[in-house]
Amino acid sequence: MTIQFANAIVQRLGPCRIALDNAAHEGLARELALMGCDIADIMKAEPAKSSNGPTAGFLAWTEPNPKNSFADAIRPFRRMDALVLQSAGQDRRVIERSLFEAGWQRHPGGMMLGEYPAWSGNTLPMLSYYSRASHGGGAHELQKGSIEADATIARYAIAANHVRPGDQILVDGMGSSDGVAILAAQSRAGSITRVATKARAGTIDASLVAIADHSIDMVVAFEPAMPADWIARLADFARVLKYDGRLVIGWRQLGQDPTRPSNWEGLLNVASELFVPEIRYVQIPVGGDPNGSHAIFPVDKEQAVATEWLIMVASANPLLGESTAADYDHPAFPNAMGTRPALVDFGAAYDNPWLYRSMVQMGERLGDDLKLARLAECVIEDSRDNSADRGAAIAVLGYRVLELRLTHLVNQIISLIAAYVDQPLGDDTPVHVRRWRISLAFLAGRLSELNGDREAAKRWYREAADGEWIAFSPLLATKTIAATFYHARLLLADGDSPAALTCFQRGVETALAAAAFPHGEQMGPADQPLSFYLTELAEVIDMGSQCANAVAHFHLWHRDPGLFWRQVDVRRFGLASWARDLEQENQRLRAA
Repeated sequence: MTIQFANAIVQRLGPCRIALDNAAHEGLARELALMGCDIADIMKAEPAKSSNGPTAGFLAWTEPNPKNSFADAIRPFRRMDALVLQSAGQDRRVIERSLFEAGWQRHPGGMMLGEYPAWSGNTLPMLSYYSRASHGGGAHELQKGSIEADATIARYAIAANHVRPGDQILVDGMGSSDGVAILAAQSRAGSITRVATKARAGTIDASLVAIADHSIDMVVAFEPAMPADWIARLADFARVLKYDGRLVIGWRQLGQDPTRPSNWEGLLNVASELFVPEIRYVQIPVGGDPNGSHAIFPVDKEQAVATEWLIMVASANPLLGESTAADYDHPAFPNAMGTRPALVDFGAAYDNPWLYRSMVQMGERLGDDLKLARLAECVIEDSRDNSADRGAAIAVLGYRVLELRLTHLVNQIISLIAAYVDQPLGDDTPVHVRRWRISLAFLAGRLSELNGDREAAKRWYREAADGEWIAFSPLLATKTIAATFYHARLLLADGDSPAALTCFQRGVETALAAAAFPHGEQMGPADQPLSFYLTELAEVIDMGSQCANAVAHFHLWHRDPGLFWRQVDVRRFGLASWARDLEQENQRLRAA
């Protein structure tokens, strides 16, 4: 497992200087070196802290009856920034007590959410990570070796999974100082402030009066401070959260204490008045041993589950921000950037830009599919006919219909799309509206296929392929290339192979045109390039490459259509959609 170990270590610590017993771990040392690490042999000399980069040590402590004590074994690593420990069945209490006494703490990025069940009160997982303690004493969760500390860390790991790039986060409650470290290590938060009783840098008073209304992107609150009661505290969080903000909150159930929610139903009812509840998590033992493995996982909000903690993820209602569009500032692409590429200038693109992260952006939008669809319905009902808001909402609802194969709703969605793309185009048509016209034409083609109307699908695919993606971004060429490819599939099934070949060739030409586009301004400033830009441009090229495969192997079509089709990777045409389709099928099978 040397390759897996090396990859796990570098994923956690980054390329660094690593000290280990080279003779005992020759294979691991080789793999780490191939990943850019500087390898030092701990057995030859105690490596001093490097002035050029971070240092780490690797120690395997797997022998049942070691010759030396664990305290002696970790002493050579005392000057290191981090320590990676390989342990198999050893007593966790003895190991971590020695580590904490020697000035180590658990690495804040050392336990990702999926790794939580590998920890127990008795033993450590295969690999565990430690860093130099930034504070003295053992009152902090990162300096405790217990299932209770594991549980606290796991809850912050949940929160880290819901942080969006650039988020300004407020942390309130138990273990907040360690929570800040965990969120900083496991998310791309922009800034993190925590509630504290003593004023110091990066903290704020529990009253929250110093925080302006609707200025925080995310609140993480486990056992939060409560100047009044829990309902008032939820109201505090509703006040400070932006209209596209998110709340991750949890309380331990303690009988009938009126200052905190006593059951899930009570929390859900009150939270629904202030937020849009998305996800409920439960935290429970995996087996019968209370000192054994635990896990956190989402459950249906209506499901009856006996659990000690009430944990909820909820969002602010973006519809409430409709009149405050002028205040919108995307934290990942802030106004301070100056001139931004049009594709991320959401404040200028949408009548209500607070909808973008809550409804549109995959990976960031509402985690409850039904509430996401209901939000889209509300936007369709109230938005202007030719707004980007309406186009985005139709797309969200339409893809929901496609994913769930709701054939009885197809015609209704296609009618909405037709009305949208029939709006007249002018020089003043916003580029995001042009974007949605192309995307929706492609979606209409897919929905027409679902309904068995092949001729309508061809018309819609031609509409998408003819769209002026260049007016928005070369990244939009994914939709025009996919449209030509899907059109070609229909033509092949109809026996019109010459027309199908023309479509494949057009897909190649579009990909080349997108690649040749002058990308400098589109990518943003040189010191703050759009991180997703080249990834999505690569998707454009990848789609074009599959069209090129089809053209290059087209002679095989007449020999054996199956042989021809196996040369093309159809999953490249919307891998996310393909994955969601597969998950929907798996859910249907599980239900059956």
